[in-house]
Amino acid sequence: MHVTWLIGAATLFAQHRDVDLTKAVITLIDMGTKVLPPFTEQSQQYAARILKERGVQLRLGLSVKEVTESDVLLSDGSRLPAKLVIWAGGLKAAPLSGSLGIKPGHGGRLDVLPDLTVAGCQGVYALGDFANTKGEDGKPLPQLASVAQQAGRHCANNIIAITAGKEQKPFAYFDKGVMAMVGCNAAVAEIGSSHHAITGVFAFAAWLGVHAVLLTTVRARMEAFFEWAWDYFGSVHVNPVLDRPSVDWAPEKPRTP
Repeated sequence: MHVTWLIGAATLFAQHRDVDLTKAVITLIDMGTKVLPPFTEQSQQYAARILKERGVQLRLGLSVKEVTESDVLLSDGSRLPAKLVIWAGGLKAAPLSGSLGIKPGHGGRLDVLPDLTVAGCQGVYALGDFANTKGEDGKPLPQLASVAQQAGRHCANNIIAITAGKEQKPFAYFDKGVMAMVGCNAAVAEIGSSHHAITGVFAFAAWLGVHAVLLTTVRARMEAFFEWAWDYFGSVHVNPVLDRPSVDWAPEKPRTP
């Protein structure tokens, strides 16, 4: 199950009440032309609508060309004023693959055979974010935790098969679906390989449930449920910043651009 998190303006207003956020604008810039590309069109439209309703400006089909001391230059020539820019890039395979004499594939990852072994390297496997693993349709599988987990189990079974003198089996990924949190009471969930879509509160509850199931111990699950319940129903929240002024801005609602 692939899980994605999108943050809206409501979170900022709840956690930073000492800052006048009526003057703040949240802008989502993405080279893609749609929000949540791996999802169906129904889920994409829902996520885009919720983000806009919660004060997020969508600038899709654009990329960042330059970051200066005062602004950010976009690919269409427009500029966004910004004195502080935090860049969050994607993942890339560890540079170990380049030092092994093996030509890396897309993203610096190693291309693997159907049994997850590296071509020309007998007994060598590549898994997770280190490998370009293909699905049954021949297309590369996304870099998801579920792909890595299933590949790890399959690799272990193949190693056991080799030690027992049996043949290895090709890897077959079981698609459990994808999920994305858009905000409180707003999420999208596409269940199963057919990606049956649900949105809203039910998807929000499903997102929490999947996260709880993925936790490894009963204690961790109980602690998570108590924290979620306190955050959802409680009126008192821990201040995320310890050293801040006593001024308390309390705007009635987020500003809609």
